[in-house]
Amino acid sequence: MKLDSLGDALQQVIDGATADSLESETLDFKRDPHTVTGRGAPGNPQARLIEELVDAVVCFANARGGRVVLGVDDRTPGQDAFIGTQADPAVLRNRIYGNTRPQLTVPIEEIEFGGARLLVITVPEGLDLVTDSKGKALSRRGTSCAPLTEDARRALAHERRNPDLTARPSDRPWKDVAPSAMRQTRHLLSQLVDLRNQMADLDDASLLRALNLIDRDDRLLIAGEILFCTPEQDMLDILTRPAAGAEPSVRRLREPLVLLLPHALDSVRATIDPEVAHVALAGGQEIALPDFSPIAVDEAVTNALVHRDYSRPERVVIDHSPNALRVWSPGGLPFGVTEDRLLSTVSTPRNATLMSAMQQLGLAERASRGIDRMFREQVRVGQQVPGIRADEYSVEIYFTSGAPNRAFAGYVATLPRNLRENVDAMLSLVHLCQRPTLTLADAARLLQVSDIEARDRLDALGAGTDALVERDGDARRGVRWRLRPSVASALGTAVQHRARASSARPRVEAHLKEYGWITNKTIRNMFDLDVQQATQILNELRAANVVIKDPDGPQRGPSIRWLPVKPSKHR
Repeated sequence: MKLDSLGDALQQVIDGATADSLESETLDFKRDPHTVTGRGAPGNPQARLIEELVDAVVCFANARGGRVVLGVDDRTPGQDAFIGTQADPAVLRNRIYGNTRPQLTVPIEEIEFGGARLLVITVPEGLDLVTDSKGKALSRRGTSCAPLTEDARRALAHERRNPDLTARPSDRPWKDVAPSAMRQTRHLLSQLVDLRNQMADLDDASLLRALNLIDRDDRLLIAGEILFCTPEQDMLDILTRPAAGAEPSVRRLREPLVLLLPHALDSVRATIDPEVAHVALAGGQEIALPDFSPIAVDEAVTNALVHRDYSRPERVVIDHSPNALRVWSPGGLPFGVTEDRLLSTVSTPRNATLMSAMQQLGLAERASRGIDRMFREQVRVGQQVPGIRADEYSVEIYFTSGAPNRAFAGYVATLPRNLRENVDAMLSLVHLCQRPTLTLADAARLLQVSDIEARDRLDALGAGTDALVERDGDARRGVRWRLRPSVASALGTAVQHRARASSARPRVEAHLKEYGWITNKTIRNMFDLDVQQATQILNELRAANVVIKDPDGPQRGPSIRWLPVKPSKHR
């Protein structure tokens, strides 16, 4: 939030203005009671000074923050206003700290101006409702401090504990909205098929009120500024590279969000190849597979622009090359969300007021969890699940593109809609195409839920006429699931571990012929597999009557020895 220029204000006092005429919501001047003489002199000037400063600090902290300049007579113009102060900054800081709740530490700077020593107290906006030590709460209104009612105290406490920058008043008046942005808004509303389309006929002020983007004092909210005002700096960089690592061409955009979002989506869609491969379906139908799912990319770009941290100055960056697409946005994940629970955590949007307005315009759905859709849609077109990197300062979503898995995409296209749009189903199928079984621990990690919920979800995918999985029959190894035989057959070459087992058989038989036995560890070393994949190969070879367990050795565990099946003798 911008504070008044202190240097300019002090110079205006020198030039003949009174300090009280320059006070604002974020600037206040005070005379040190120690310098008052005569009838108006307080009996205890130190107590009066502390009381006035604590009130001012509480007042600013419950508003937008501000600065208090101590040592200036606010009613005297010119040089004579600079009376100065001999107060000790350390003492003032300690007394303010001890008389505020929660206790506030405020920086106090000593400056020289107009031949006098002044103290500048900078008060940050509070993170919660702030009171003095007796429970009194004040808030800055214009150039004065007013007590907060009980309802106002509760409302401020709730707002501070659930911060939404976009719900705060903007420095810009509502008349700063760009005409082109308002035309776009009315066009969007006119396309809706419900009562919201009636808002398209409202004048600008009424439309902003209907979208809850103007407060009771007719101040434009920051959400309205973001959506409808031309920003003071660039908001988005689109980098396009002919090859990974090559020098990019850069397009930089500076527009109100209601214009920026569709322009960004159109720009990125234009770089996506919609037909890198085709899959023929039964009945003569054919589907085209893109290099990146347009739906997944739309979600990534929309999330970056809507959920970014607007208190940070950095731009959103979209970096695209033929085989990779990255979307970077400033600000970490919202409170309560972690990388390992992105699919399952329902969080309050960082910019709830902005999100609500966009939902009203049909640009975003409040209930949509874009991460789900990104994962699901990228997998559906035969590409890899997107990656997500997040830290305290930023979030990056990255997509990679290669030759689409046509067998997988073709199978998914034949599924009922309820399964095609089920992220649990898509992620489970991808895993079971790569590995023979899915353990309970892996299912919980994959779906980002608890073990109990993972078991319930996998069992649900194994129920009904369209079941995709079934429980593995070996209960000794714990709960696990595998593809139903009909599903594995329909997936064809998408089931990579089955193809690997088929190609492994000749080498296993050669090893058995030379050494007479083989173990799980030997299979792993021969084919660079994990324990489960090696076990699956041995189970398939046993089913094909190629190997049997050594009857004289261990029957369980990693030390099982497998022997070649001797051919039966016929008379």
